[in-house]
Amino acid sequence: MKEDKLEQFVRNNAEDFNSLEPPVMAWDSIGKELPVSKHVTAMKILPYAWKAAAAVLIFASAWLLNDYTDYKKSSNDVSSSSVVTNPELTELSDAEAYYTSQISSKQVELAAYAKEHPEIIEDLKKEFSEMDKSKAELKKDLAESNADEKVIEAIIMSYRVKLEILDQMLTELRKAKEGNTTQQTVETNL
Repeated sequence: MKEDKLEQFVRNNAEDFNSLEPPVMAWDSIGKELPVSKHVTAMKILPYAWKAAAAVLIFASAWLLNDYTDYKKSSNDVSSSSVVTNPELTELSDAEAYYTSQISSKQVELAAYAKEHPEIIEDLKKEFSEMDKSKAELKKDLAESNADEKVIEAIIMSYRVKLEILDQMLTELRKAKEGNTTQQTVETNL
C-alpha cells in the first residue's frame, strides 16, 4: 500500500510534534466543551444529600422527643387527677376554699378599720407572706408524702392561725375605735 504523504510527514517529524506543549487555556476550553459525566454530578450532589439526611434525622428526633414529652405530661396529668379523688385532698381543698373566703373578708374589714394606721396592714402583710412561704413548703411535703394527714392538718392549721390573727387585730381595732367614740361623746357632752 502506498503511504499517504501526510502520514509520512508525521512519522518523519514526530519528535518535533512531541516537544511542543499546548497552552493552559486551550485545555480549559476543551474541558468545557466535553459532555459532563454522571460520576462528576454524583460527587457534587453527595454533600447536599448528607446535609438533607442530617436535617431529616434532626427533625424526626425532635418530633419523637416532643411526642415522648407530651406522653409523659399526659400520664402525669392523669396521675395527678387521680390524686384529687383522694378524700383527704378533697377535704383539704374544701377547707382551703372556706378559710380563703373567711380570710379575705376579714382582710377587707380590717382595711376599713386600719385606714388611720397603714403600718398595721404592712406588718400583717409581712407576717402573712412568711406564713405563705411555710404553707408552700407544706404543700411540697404534701405532694411528696402522698396526702399524709399530718401535713394536711398543718396546712389547715396555718389557715386557722391566719384567721385567728385577723380576728384578734379586728377586736383590738374595734375596741380602739369604740374607745375613741366614747371619748368623743364624753367630750361633746362636757
